[in-house]
Amino acid sequence: MSIIKKIFLIVLLIISLVCFYLINELNYKKIRTIKLNVVEHPENLPTAEVAKNTSFWFSNLKADLYWLEAIQYIWWNAVSSKYKKYLYSMIDVITELDPYFEHPYSIGLLLIPEYNPRYENLDKKEQNKNIEQWIKIWLKWIKNFCDTEKLEAIKNDELSFDFKELKNNPKFKNPCKTYKIAYNLAFDYYFYKKDPATAAYYYRVAYANDDTLEWARMMAAIMKWKWWDRVKSFYMFLNMAQTDWKDKVCSNFSQTLINYSSDRRFVLDWYILKKIQDSRNKIFKKDEEKKDDKWEIIDATWCEHFLNKAIRELNLIYIENANKQYFKKYSKNATDAEELQKKWFIKFLPTDPQTDIEHKIKYYYNEEIKRFDYK
Repeated sequence: MSIIKKIFLIVLLIISLVCFYLINELNYKKIRTIKLNVVEHPENLPTAEVAKNTSFWFSNLKADLYWLEAIQYIWWNAVSSKYKKYLYSMIDVITELDPYFEHPYSIGLLLIPEYNPRYENLDKKEQNKNIEQWIKIWLKWIKNFCDTEKLEAIKNDELSFDFKELKNNPKFKNPCKTYKIAYNLAFDYYFYKKDPATAAYYYRVAYANDDTLEWARMMAAIMKWKWWDRVKSFYMFLNMAQTDWKDKVCSNFSQTLINYSSDRRFVLDWYILKKIQDSRNKIFKKDEEKKDDKWEIIDATWCEHFLNKAIRELNLIYIENANKQYFKKYSKNATDAEELQKKWFIKFLPTDPQTDIEHKIKYYYNEEIKRFDYK
């Protein structure tokens, strides 16, 4: 090969490399412009349906790219929290492209409902809009990560209020890929939506998972109590007390009370309530030296703690039933349980199981919640 041909090939190679570099540089700038267009102008983001229909066989890859852009979008608007304006749309697109991509759900649920007046100036309508968007993300996560048939069973089947059934019955067992989905949703429903009934349901869903926290079942019972579903709350607290195998006496008493109160012939009257209270008191240590004959509760175990809560619910059911009759006669509510006793609407004044020598717990009508409460 002549020297001229060699020089020509070298020059041609250099020109080819330069052209290749320039074309790639132009492509890079174009791609960067498109990406920045999404970051700086998220209003141009395609709808979830359009994004999915145009992704062909690369929906997961496209979801990853949009996720990177969403992170940049949050970062660019972090100080003012303006990222909330389009964050839901971004997460909706990403999770439509890849329904099993967990991080977008987690980040969206963490950031969207939060409101800090120090950095944000949102009216109530905008705050509610964020909450509604947050709910949509949650429901989408539930839909993609949970078994809808098991969720319906936990919601509607009375057996699901028995924690042993919830944990072991294949009809309810492991409804989601992880307990965290329902557990966090339960907290958010109570904290942001002020909805303890739905929170109680999702705590039960969380407890049905093998990888759950023991705390979930306690929170389910507490949420039922906050929703004033006293009967279910009573059985749920008893169920927790009954599973404390370290305190066999208390556990057996709790199981007996479950069986006794579940009998269709069971009627809650003053005699039954007094009998339950007297039987329960035999489990606890009595201070013989105290003249007022109060029952002192020392170092309550897990079982004692929840047995006390269950009996309190029973006391309040009894008192509220009497208050209904009081209201029929006087067109107003009794101020407290003592008034019901003075007017002969109750023959027996129940003592709260957590009353001790130094502290008295009083049952009274709480005007704020329009129910009987304790203090």
